Amino acid sequence: MALEHMVWLTPKAGVDDAKMEEILASIRALTHVPGVMAISAGGNITDRANGATHGVLVTLESADDLSGYLGHPDHQAVGAVLREHCDVLALDYER
Repeated sequence: MALEHMVWLTPKAGVDDAKMEEILASIRALTHVPGVMAISAGGNITDRANGATHGVLVTLESADDLSGYLGHPDHQAVGAVLREHCDVLALDYER
């Protein structure tokens, strides 16, 4: 059963659009991580996200792949930059 890893991002004060696009590009580049089927990331176009301005959806082959994805060194590096520049909220569900 596939797993969806959803992330809502709210930039911290002073983080501009160029930095956000750089971060999103680094997230999109994680498709090589084992278990990743697809990654999409982009800017929010509505006012329904409680202030989140960007979102990420990572589709993994199964729930078993989540720990490997989260612990992968490339994900860890991207996550460190992400947390430095954004407030992050994540949710995972099987489909």
